[in-house]
Amino acid sequence: MTPGRRPTRATEPRTRAAKRPTRTTEPPTRAAKRLTRAEKQIKTRAQLIDAAARVFARRGFQAATIEEIAEQAGYSHGAVYSNFSGKEELFLAVFEQYMSQRIAEVAQASEVEGTFPERARAAADQWMARFGEDRETFLLHLEFMIHAARNPALSKQLGERMAILRLDVERRIAERAAETATPLPLAPADLALVLRALGIGLAVEALNAPGEVNTGLYGDFVALIAGVLEGSQAIAVAPTPRD
Repeated sequence: MTPGRRPTRATEPRTRAAKRPTRTTEPPTRAAKRLTRAEKQIKTRAQLIDAAARVFARRGFQAATIEEIAEQAGYSHGAVYSNFSGKEELFLAVFEQYMSQRIAEVAQASEVEGTFPERARAAADQWMARFGEDRETFLLHLEFMIHAARNPALSKQLGERMAILRLDVERRIAERAAETATPLPLAPADLALVLRALGIGLAVEALNAPGEVNTGLYGDFVALIAGVLEGSQAIAVAPTPRD
């Protein structure tokens, strides 16, 4: 070792740093499409109607409040008033949606295999079964009918929505009568009105006398009318026995 000279540090040969793996970048995901103002309003309105249906069914029309409906939907009560003039208009929207669903349910029930009277009975039986399964909604509708009856303008609006199902039944009767070239004992509109009123009336009778009213009577009567549309007074469908 040379005096005054610092010893050199033994160094290992430098190795080239390992090459970093190339990062594979996935294509950026497309951002969710932002809703337009009109689309947001449609979505908000639908959510408010769904929330209102639950609150009305649970509390009744009179006891339900706009604040509770808004909270159920996750909005402020201002959102309700920006879409509906008030609780009555909101209820009408709920009722209109309900009637559209009922038409679809009855139509589906009538698609069973069988004769026309048998298919008509299936639809009538489904109608009455719905009343029994959803008693709270039926009571709600009765409550609002009484409420609306004291307000001519509101009553007219409710009546227009109630007519949706009756008009559908009228159309079906008229089409079947035309197919079979069978003269009807009453006009299709009158027959549809009687059938609708009979179904509601039997449901009302069953409210306070559970088990005493044979709700299958509605299917029996509808099958009789369907038999008339087939051009025969004799019905092959046996009456429904009492439970």
